[in-house]
Amino acid sequence: MLSVILLLSCGGEPYKGEIVVSEIAKVGATEKTIAQLEINGMMCEVGCVAKVKKELLAQAGVSNVTIDFEKGREFNFASIEYDSSNCDAQSLSTVVNEIADGKLYGVKSIEVTHFAPAAASSLE
Repeated sequence: MLSVILLLSCGGEPYKGEIVVSEIAKVGATEKTIAQLEINGMMCEVGCVAKVKKELLAQAGVSNVTIDFEKGREFNFASIEYDSSNCDAQSLSTVVNEIADGKLYGVKSIEVTHFAPAAASSLE
């Protein structure tokens, strides 16, 4: 019974509008892809943040998840490092949106950053 009360007390109405997606290419030491999801509905670190992180880490290709959470902030951020050959940012967004049958969290925007080492020819 307590878990039901906890789930119902987290968040307000999840964001259900159009998700804004942007992609950026940057030079980095190694090749990797990171998606930053702007999420509403997370109200606590113990339940909400832990659940979102657990669900994202369970996805094939996801190697790291960090959550920038501040109590009382309307939108918080999940930074997800993943292998783009195994999944994409849109599917990661769907994972978050479908937690608790879509009643808790909503993704408003996705910013995907692709890091790749600078090519030797571009330095000449």
